[in-house]
Amino acid sequence: MDIRDVRFKVSAVAAAVVLVAGFLFYLQHRSSSGGDDPYSGPPATPGSPAARPGETRRIALNTQPSDYPRLKELGYDLVDAKPDDSLVAGVPDGMQALLWVGNFTCGSFDLDYGAFTRAVQRYGRNPKVYGWYLSDEPDTGRCPKIAGEIRRRADYIRQNAPGQVSFVSLTDWPMRQLAPRRVGVDLYGLDPYPCKGSADVQDSCNIGAIDRMVRLADDAGIPRAQVAPVLQTFGQSCSKGDKQYWLPTQAQFRKILARWDRLAPRPRLEISYSWGHQSEWACPSLADASGGAHPDLQSIMKARNTAK
Repeated sequence: MDIRDVRFKVSAVAAAVVLVAGFLFYLQHRSSSGGDDPYSGPPATPGSPAARPGETRRIALNTQPSDYPRLKELGYDLVDAKPDDSLVAGVPDGMQALLWVGNFTCGSFDLDYGAFTRAVQRYGRNPKVYGWYLSDEPDTGRCPKIAGEIRRRADYIRQNAPGQVSFVSLTDWPMRQLAPRRVGVDLYGLDPYPCKGSADVQDSCNIGAIDRMVRLADDAGIPRAQVAPVLQTFGQSCSKGDKQYWLPTQAQFRKILARWDRLAPRPRLEISYSWGHQSEWACPSLADASGGAHPDLQSIMKARNTAK
């Protein structure tokens, strides 16, 4: 779930420098005063449970095999991995893998179509494989052809990997071309990150951002039963790139969970982003959030993941 913002190139022309500098100052001022304005539209309607109690699958993204024992202890039963024999074989008993074969926004897919079909042929009936991560924040507004590529890959999974799921993660870009009736994807991650506007902890998060994105998905024709909440478990105080998000406090995180529980209760899949560090986008992360210097979000997730 990479987070990308527009980059500005400053011209050598003096007038352009002044204009760009002024615009950057405006953006910086907005960020320092809270970032995006709080959502003031209508709330999303409550959702109905998508899974029976105890059947929600849970994954924390950006992990390594060395993380698996701790993740299992915290109640996660899925890991992210690439379609590689040693990585799939290394998934612990009681866990399965969501295999990354996707692309970011408008970029190239990690595997071309031929390599993708060979991977599905190899792992499509492997009991250690839960499903296939086909795309991260595809931008069909700028790149409309990406929907067709997702569709043919989801179709191939349906035909050749019985019982495994296709998955994409969406942000607040156009979603209509990616609805299930158009591309046949099984599960859709929605990734509003409410604690935005500063790398330093603020008094409150824009919880309404969750309602906004869920309503966008509703309007696009994505059923709630196919929504996979993406929980914000990262900040950017130690990242090298963006400084726009903070790691939620325990109280703020509980509000995020409560809103998701109202809008997408008992989802088939729930995602924590991010477990591991990403130098540009996620630092600190859930791996750090065990108390002391950071909020103890791990204990909250363990209680949530292991509740009967």
